[in-house]
Amino acid sequence: MEVAGRFASGFGIATECGWGRRAPATIPELLRIHRELSAPVHESGRSRGRFAWPSGFARIPDEEWTRQPVDVFGLRYDTVENHGWYRNLDPTVEDLARHLEEGQLLIDYSGGTGILLERLQLRIFDRRVGMLIVDSSPKFLRVALDKFSGDERVGLRLLRWLKEAKRLEFLDEAIGPELAARGADAITSTNAIHLYMDLPETVTSWARVLRPGGRVFVQSGNIRNPQARPSEWILDETVWAIHEVALGLVRNDPRYAAYRPLLDDEPRMQAHVAYRDRVFLPVRPLDYYVGCLEGAGFTVEAVTARTIETSVEDWFQFLTAYHEAVLGWLGGSAKVNGAPPTKEAERDRLLLIRHAMDTLLGGRQSFRCCWTYINCVK
Repeated sequence: MEVAGRFASGFGIATECGWGRRAPATIPELLRIHRELSAPVHESGRSRGRFAWPSGFARIPDEEWTRQPVDVFGLRYDTVENHGWYRNLDPTVEDLARHLEEGQLLIDYSGGTGILLERLQLRIFDRRVGMLIVDSSPKFLRVALDKFSGDERVGLRLLRWLKEAKRLEFLDEAIGPELAARGADAITSTNAIHLYMDLPETVTSWARVLRPGGRVFVQSGNIRNPQARPSEWILDETVWAIHEVALGLVRNDPRYAAYRPLLDDEPRMQAHVAYRDRVFLPVRPLDYYVGCLEGAGFTVEAVTARTIETSVEDWFQFLTAYHEAVLGWLGGSAKVNGAPPTKEAERDRLLLIRHAMDTLLGGRQSFRCCWTYINCVK
C-alpha cells in the first residue's frame, strides 16, 4: 500500500474469488487490508431521516408520455450503459455517495434513461435519498419509467419545449412549486452540459432550486480542458474528423464511387453539416463553463480531468443511433431532405462511418478521451 500510494492518490483492493482456498490463518489480515482501503458506503453518525416527496407532488406525472409504449430509440440509447467508456460516471457516483445523506433530494438533470441512478443505487444501496430524473426526451424518460416505477425514491419530470419563448422549461418550472419550495440538496449533469445552448439561464435555474450548501456535480467529455493530454480526444470532435476522412474515402475509394457526385452539391452538403452541428455542438472551453456556474452564484470547488479509454466499437455503436447527423449527406435524411435514406444507402453510410473511424484511429481498438469534472457548492 505504501508503494502504491507513491504513484496513485486513490486505489482499492480486489481479491480472487474463492477465499475458501486460502489458509484460514491469512483471512484476518486480508480483511484488515480490505477495511483499510475501503471507503464507507455511508458514514456512521449521520441522521437517518426518511425521504418523502412534498405534499401535492406526484413523483410520476399523469402525462401522455407515461402512457406511450417504450420507443426503440430510447432502448437503443440505454445500451450505452454497457459501454466501457461509460465508466466516466464512476467519479460522480463516488462524489454523490460521499455527500448525499438520508432524507436529501438529488436532481439528475438530463438524466435520460436513468443510467447514473442505477449505478448510484448500487453504491448507496437502500439509503433513503430522493432522486428525480429531469430530461427533455419523453422517449428516454419512458425507459426510465419502466426501470423505476416501483421505486418510491425515484421521480420523473419532462422538460417541455415552450414554443413562444423558444426554449426548454427551466428547472424550477419543470418540477413545479411544491418541489421547488422544498429545494434540492444536489444536482448532477453527466455527459450533457455541452448540449445546453442557453447555459447561463439553465444553471441560474439550478441555483433557484438548490438549497444553500447544496452541491452541483457536472462532467462531460466535450469540454476543451487545458489539462487534457496531447494524445486525448474531445469525444464529439471525432465526429467532425470522421466527416473529413469520409470525404477523402468517397473521392478516392471505388467502393463509394456512386456517392461521389454528392460532394459537389455544396448547398446540400452545407445543409447536412449545419444539421450535424446542431446535434454535435461546437466545443466550448472550460473557462466558459466555470464562468457560467460562478455567474449563477456557485463556488467552484474543484475542476479535474480524467483519461477515459473508449472502445472504437462502443463509440461506433453509439454513433449508429445518430448516423443521420454524422454522415447524413450520404443517402440523405428525413430531417434535412424530407425523405429517409434507402436501406442500401443507410448500409453504406454505416460502413463508411466505420471505415472512416478505422482510418482515423489507425485501426486501433480504443482511443483516449479527456473527461472534465466540475464540482460546485451554493
